[in-house]
Amino acid sequence: MTFESFDLGFLERGVVVTLLLRAPVNVRLMTQTNHLAYQRKQFYRMLGGVALTASFNLTIPSNAHWFLVVDADGLAVPLRSPTVSVKR
Repeated sequence: MTFESFDLGFLERGVVVTLLLRAPVNVRLMTQTNHLAYQRKQFYRMLGGVALTASFNLTIPSNAHWFLVVDADGLAVPLRSPTVSVKR
C-alpha cells in the first residue's frame, strides 16, 4: 500500500488541520504511537475517513504529537498528495 505521511508535530487540542485535495483519499489522523503501529501493520487507532470534498478539516482532539496519513487504498483513483495546513 502506498501512503504519504505528514509529521504535524506537537499540537494542542482544538487546532484545525486543513487538507486541500486533488482527488478522494483516505485520511488518518493518529498519535505518534499509533503511527508507528500503522507502519508496522499492527492494530492502531485513528480519526478520519474517506475525504471526498476539495477541502477537508480535522480538529485535534487532545494535546499530543500528531501524524496525518493519506492513501488511496480501496479507492479507484491514484494517490495525489494533498496540501496540508495547520491553523494554530
